[in-house]
Amino acid sequence: MDQAMTDGMRRKRFRPAWGLLALAMACALVAALPAVGLGEGLYNGGWKLKIKEAAVVRGDTVTLGEIAQPIGTIDPALWQKLSAVELWPSPPAGKPMNMTRPKVQQAMAHYAQELSSLCSYPASMTIQQGGTVLDGDDLRNLVVKTLTPLIRNLPGEASLQDFRLPPSLFLPAGGQSVELEGPMDLVPGRLSVRIAVRDIDGSVVRRVTGTVFLDLWTEIPCAGVPLNKDEVLSPERVTFARKNLAHVKGVVWDGRGGPWRMQRPVPLGQPIMQADVAVIPTVVKGAPVTMMFIGKNFTLSVPGEALSDGAHGETIAVRNMQSKKQLRATVRDGQTVIVR
Repeated sequence: MDQAMTDGMRRKRFRPAWGLLALAMACALVAALPAVGLGEGLYNGGWKLKIKEAAVVRGDTVTLGEIAQPIGTIDPALWQKLSAVELWPSPPAGKPMNMTRPKVQQAMAHYAQELSSLCSYPASMTIQQGGTVLDGDDLRNLVVKTLTPLIRNLPGEASLQDFRLPPSLFLPAGGQSVELEGPMDLVPGRLSVRIAVRDIDGSVVRRVTGTVFLDLWTEIPCAGVPLNKDEVLSPERVTFARKNLAHVKGVVWDGRGGPWRMQRPVPLGQPIMQADVAVIPTVVKGAPVTMMFIGKNFTLSVPGEALSDGAHGETIAVRNMQSKKQLRATVRDGQTVIVR
């Protein structure tokens, strides 16, 4: 058989022309297992094989050791022989090939025969000839390593969970590296992340995306009693409880400033948000005030009426009770506004 015919046969998978090659591989497999014996069955109760979701192969033919790993206790010498068993032709260098579970099972049954029943199979498997591959654990470790120094600066107890990342990432060429791009502004909840593949010259040749969930547990102010609208929020009505800010929507009230009153009710034990409270106004709408007109060489005071609520230093609308004109004035205290 000439070389051209041989090459042609190698390109045709699962066709009758593969019969002699499959028979040769089967014989090689039998020879590789003298201690087990096909008649007794390869499974001795102590090990199985797990087919990888992603694998890099080095030669023109895929070997069992490149796409599988033993689970359990297997004799090292036996695994060394099994791992060298040749399977099907490798894909072109640098071009990943994806195989569904049924395709992998079919290929294993054809080439590995009895060993195929000892394998557990992923939903799919991707193979690349040459380069390197980062599996799901590698990508998760990259995210954790990059974000951990950042979450240490957050108030409270922060942790990462529920990683939703690609199952694998192939690097087709040597010298390439990966890095996490963002997020730098960490907000509790689900975060979007991008993983960039950089070539040896620093240029980005590929990006993949994913998400991770950031939990942030800390003590925040909560309603110690049911809080009703327009009630004054005094310290004895507030308690502190440990909450996960990832599930608290909005800005939590920080307790600074005041005095405060409720803008809307908050049930017992629920977080008090900034939008739930408002500063108690120094002047309330409809209250009588003294309007102080301050000029360069004079000061004049007349009675007035506040037309809106206002805190100290705020500008509100007031009505001159003598002229009935509406003016803008700055609140000085609970009884006085300044008109300039």
